[in-house]
Amino acid sequence: MLTKPSLLLRAAIGKTIGLIFGFIAFFILPQIVPDLSLLFRWGLVFYLTMMGGFIGIMGVMTYHPVLHMPMPWWVRGPLIGGFMMLVLWMLAQTEFDAVATAIFGEGSLFSSGAWSIVDGMVIGAIMSFLATRFGGEGKETVGR
Repeated sequence: MLTKPSLLLRAAIGKTIGLIFGFIAFFILPQIVPDLSLLFRWGLVFYLTMMGGFIGIMGVMTYHPVLHMPMPWWVRGPLIGGFMMLVLWMLAQTEFDAVATAIFGEGSLFSSGAWSIVDGMVIGAIMSFLATRFGGEGKETVGR
C-alpha cells in the first residue's frame, strides 16, 4: 500500500510537506505581523495540507486530455500550487497584503500579497517533485 508506485504514498507525501510548510508559516507569521489572526494561521496550515494532498493525487495525470500535452511533475505541481494560492489570495487579500508590506515595506515592488502565488508555485513544485520521486506517477499508482 505504501510501496512505490502508490497513489496513497503520493498523497501522504504531499500532505506531509504541506503540513510542514503550514506549521513553518504558522510559527513565523506572528513574528512578522503580530496582529494576524489565529484563524488565518490555522487556515493556512490546513490549506497547505489540502494543497499537498491534491497535488499528490493529481500525479495520476501525466497527460492533459484537453490541451493534448504531457504533464510532468515540474508543470503539474507549480500549476496546481499557483492556482490554489491564487484562490487563497483572493479570499484573504488583506492578510496577505499585510504580511508582504510588513516584510518588504510600503510602496515596494514586492509589497503586494499577490507574490504569495509565486510561493504557492514553488511549494507546489517541491511537493510534486518529492511525491513523484518517492511515490511514483501515472496510471501505475492507481492499481495498488
